[in-house]
Amino acid sequence: MNFELSEDQRAVLDAVDRLVERHRTTLAVPERYHYSVELERDLEAAGFFDCMAIEELGTVTACASVMAVARLPLCAETATSSLIAPWLCPELPRPFALLWNRDAPTRYLPVARTVIRVRGDLVDFSSIGVEHVEHVDSIFAYPMGVLRSASSLPWKPLPHADVARVRNFWRIALAAEITGCLDAALASVLEHVKDRRQFGRPLGSFQAVQHRLAECATLVEGAKWLTLKAASTGTALDAALAAGRAQDIATRISYDLHQFMGAMGLTLEHPLHRWTYRVKLLRADLGGADSQLIAAAQAAWPETHNNAIEGIAS
Repeated sequence: MNFELSEDQRAVLDAVDRLVERHRTTLAVPERYHYSVELERDLEAAGFFDCMAIEELGTVTACASVMAVARLPLCAETATSSLIAPWLCPELPRPFALLWNRDAPTRYLPVARTVIRVRGDLVDFSSIGVEHVEHVDSIFAYPMGVLRSASSLPWKPLPHADVARVRNFWRIALAAEITGCLDAALASVLEHVKDRRQFGRPLGSFQAVQHRLAECATLVEGAKWLTLKAASTGTALDAALAAGRAQDIATRISYDLHQFMGAMGLTLEHPLHRWTYRVKLLRADLGGADSQLIAAAQAAWPETHNNAIEGIAS
């Protein structure tokens, strides 16, 4: 893909990077996850959640911003706020939690002010507070929770919501978060193998280590560009391919990175587990890589898919 950011896009993403770096230095307390209200407030105050609605910036800038924030060891709700709310429900208060046809523990529910629910072809929403959510302990490096009594909430439909479009942009958001997390995790391991010495040499000087890390870097870079392409086109095919590829490489890369980091990668003192445990949750979203790649095949060859369904039915 021949892709080059415009001057406006570069300026916004440079500002996002500066903001992200400022918040990177605030993480000091070892804990399973750190949810940053301050980061979300700064992103909102600077208008970064509005990028998608601005023609000169658009979905690509919003997607790249989600990637940048995902590189932080702390977490903040950016996916729905950046890639879905600007066109679906821009007036609703953030942070958001997005529920897909299930009542399982969901990330950001304990901190959300609005919950958006997708059930079949219906999309509705409700305002919530801490009294509506039960916090769930989890390894996934996100604030996780379940609704105490979903049926008692004042749900209101979003009548003009297009479920297919919501799904497309959620796939793009998943791919952006996964690639951002993997990129940051890889960078942290690269620093480790430069400093860690074995047999009198830096660990990173061994050719076998270099080959595996180079392959990880190639996989992450490829997923990144598939994600940006999907953000640029917004098509069902590109969105499914981006999400499927990101979810598909997540297990392999996480395994290699933890191999090279050793036990240090699972300690609270090192942030590697924050990224890889987030990815562990995201790689199963919307049915996982197999579901995304099947959806991509259906979008690429709809006639073949329809003929196959008719053959099964007959």
